[in-house]
Amino acid sequence: MSYKFSKEDLEKLLVDYNKLALEEKDLPDKVHIWDETLRDGEQSPTVYLTLDEKIHLAKMMDEIGVEVIAVGYPAVSEQEKHIVKTIVNEDCKNSSIVGIARPKEEDIDACIDADLKEIVVFMPISGIFMETLKLTKEDELEQIRTAIHYAKDNGFKVNWVSEDGTRAEFDHIKNVFTTAINAGAERVILGDTVGVLTPKSSEYLVGRIRDEVIAPLEKDIPMGIHTHNDFGLAVANTVTGVFEGCTYPHTCINGYGERAGNAALEEVVTILERIGIDTNINLTKLPELSRVCEKYFCLPLSQYKPIVGEYAFSHESGLHIAAILAHPLTYEPINPKMVGRRRKFYLGKFSGSKSILHALKNKLKVLDLDVIPDEVIKKIVNEVKKQYELSSKEQIQESFEKIKKELNNISTGLSDKEFFHIVNKYAQPFVPAEFKPKNKIKNK
Repeated sequence: MSYKFSKEDLEKLLVDYNKLALEEKDLPDKVHIWDETLRDGEQSPTVYLTLDEKIHLAKMMDEIGVEVIAVGYPAVSEQEKHIVKTIVNEDCKNSSIVGIARPKEEDIDACIDADLKEIVVFMPISGIFMETLKLTKEDELEQIRTAIHYAKDNGFKVNWVSEDGTRAEFDHIKNVFTTAINAGAERVILGDTVGVLTPKSSEYLVGRIRDEVIAPLEKDIPMGIHTHNDFGLAVANTVTGVFEGCTYPHTCINGYGERAGNAALEEVVTILERIGIDTNINLTKLPELSRVCEKYFCLPLSQYKPIVGEYAFSHESGLHIAAILAHPLTYEPINPKMVGRRRKFYLGKFSGSKSILHALKNKLKVLDLDVIPDEVIKKIVNEVKKQYELSSKEQIQESFEKIKKELNNISTGLSDKEFFHIVNKYAQPFVPAEFKPKNKIKNK
């Protein structure tokens, strides 16, 4: 299809402020996507993945170019250890499989038993967590140093994650990262565990860590960033972290994760690729990965979800469609084909003659449009709008309520009543006599 504007025309007509804002920055040429879907993603409320589902998702991520896949926490249980070990031995061709451990020998031993070659050692480093865990700053530094030495002695490639690092004192952040690196950590990751950063504070904090912690060590230590979406800023903060030098951005497919979720894989990689940073991801495979993950998580996506949502590249307004037909970049930031999608035109209240003509041409393909009089086109347009407006809003709302109810049915865990029934079943012998229900006297 030929468009009204050429590539040269577009360069004159469209101003790229991303390019202007970033031209003075020393951006990385390439990043290495580190995905947390099988670990942090599975912590989405009500979500449970089977082993086969985890293996399938791991292999799909391996195939599209994800370079690090976090798959679980072996020390949690024997079952979790078995799951991690099974995935490790599935022989992913391109991805490194990692498990996580606290700075404790028993956690690291569980990673040994799971056949892992690379691990993440993590610990919360903010003041509130130190107070909760009854640890001093010196205690934390000693635990970090000892654990990483133990992991390295057992042949592990070690990554360090500062959990809740975005609420810690900067001097402690500096000492923690320095201790981890000197002990043998090959990468360090800043965790925005409760999603409190904004792009501006991400720029400030990551920039300080880069300049005041990493640079003075004169070691080639890559940095990563792990963000949460509590205020809807996980993707923005992750991308900002990359602009400041984080070459291992953490993501989750569809933005799944604990509470409000994590930085969405499909959004992060598409933004970075559009700006010119290589992510190693086959973007055309993102819709399939998204659909499979949505099915396994049983968490339906919004139809308006960026990149992979049903309506992400859809148009109804007559003005919009007329402009799209002149050139897609009028109302689309990227060509849908870039991410394996196709644009869709919907007919409804806001449709105009251009969109109706387009529908006739592409859907019916049996009419010679050149000979249809203008008054006939107007009648078709008016009839389409009339039919749309006659649709019963009550029926739509009724369907909506049914869908919401069904969503609750697939996403609720145990109720309090069910939980306490299980507790009572096993704990009854240990309940003090004064708290046990009195036997009722039956009437004779």
